Amino acid sequence: MHILMYHRLGGPPGPMSIPVEAFTAQMRLLADGPYQPLTLTELHQAVRTGRLPGREAVLITFDDGYLDTVTDALPILEEIGLPAVMAVCSGYLSPNTLPRRTPHSSQDFADAAQVLAWRDSGRDVAAHSYTHPALPRLSNAALAWQTEVDREVLTGLLGEPTTLFAYPYGAHDARARDAVARLYPMALATDERHAPDAARPHVLPRIQVSPDWGLDAFRAALATSTDARSAQDAAHAAGHRDEDPK
Repeated sequence: MHILMYHRLGGPPGPMSIPVEAFTAQMRLLADGPYQPLTLTELHQAVRTGRLPGREAVLITFDDGYLDTVTDALPILEEIGLPAVMAVCSGYLSPNTLPRRTPHSSQDFADAAQVLAWRDSGRDVAAHSYTHPALPRLSNAALAWQTEVDREVLTGLLGEPTTLFAYPYGAHDARARDAVARLYPMALATDERHAPDAARPHVLPRIQVSPDWGLDAFRAALATSTDARSAQDAAHAAGHRDEDPK
């Protein structure tokens, strides 16, 4: 299976901002097959049984809870009919808790009502810590606070706990994994050098989709059956071949 990682949609050009037209084309490609878009419930069930689905299975994820995930990505997902997961920091859900400045390319985040609108559309929500620190850098007390308070706030908002956590910056170590594993049955990493493995549910690797990928590059990433970094390398190689006049 493949887990795709997106951040922003549209907005100023940048390494994490996917053009709306490119994202739409990618979603139409996923909907047209042979791919199998997954829900969070389906992923959790697969992890519990110890058997992840095959290479055609795809989980679509968005990190950080940007406003444009709800205003721009959600209408496209609705039109095409695809599930997706949005990982949010619960400290960003209210003006009263939002830090004055966050370490992100945009300071426009979905608020609690907009996250509920995403959830009520039939899509899933994951936890992403309270204020997005790199977890391995924290003291034990701060690590517990960032994960436990985040879970408490999200559970209060959603009415039930989510089953998935996304490490901020993709950063994790043994302490962070242990802290997260006490609260969540699954966690998302980034470009790990291993394929998704039900026996390692707290380091599920994701492929970061690049804004300069054409559809051939996107297909090349999805055709890779090994680790996330290899998928990204295959996509970049396919992109360069597309640009090569020879």
